[in-house]
This record gives sequence, structure tokens and C-alpha cells, in this order.
Amino acid sequence: MGEALNNVIQHAQPPHGTATQVCISLGQQIVRCTLTIANDGSIVESTTCERKKGGYGTKMMDAIASELPDGAWEMLALPDGQVRVTLSWHLL
Repeated sequence: MGEALNNVIQHAQPPHGTATQVCISLGQQIVRCTLTIANDGSIVESTTCERKKGGYGTKMMDAIASELPDGAWEMLALPDGQVRVTLSWHLL
């Protein structure tokens, strides 16, 4: 959860973005858990290319997801400029 939160905060604060709030939600549907962390800001255009390349945060999220049963994650830049990181895994 820490790295997902770090990713959202990194892309939410100046000079990368303009968010004022971060929303964290944890849900479960049958045996699938989903952790979602999102901000309410707009992304400065110059960070879009950086995100596509993937950096330390991306590698950390890949490692975290690989350690979870059927783990997966994604980071979405929404049309309004918000960033949402979702981590999901299968309960044992």
C-alpha cells in the first residue's frame, strides 16, 4: 500500500500535479480484494512521458503485485488529470 500511495502523491504534488486530496479505498468481491488510491488533482503535461517509461515506483509496484496471489496493478491517468493506482489480489 505504501508504494501505491507514494506513486499517487508523487504525481499529485507540484511540480507534477495540483491535487489537494487523496482517496483510499479497500474493497472485496467474493475472493478478490482491490485497493484503490486516487488523487483529485490535475497532472502537468510534462509528467505524462515520465510515467509511460516507468521508474522506481513502477518497479516496486510490479514486485509487490508479483508477491501477492494472482496480484495485479495499474496506474491510470484519467481524462480530467487525476491519477488512480489500483492493486488487486486473490484471497487465499
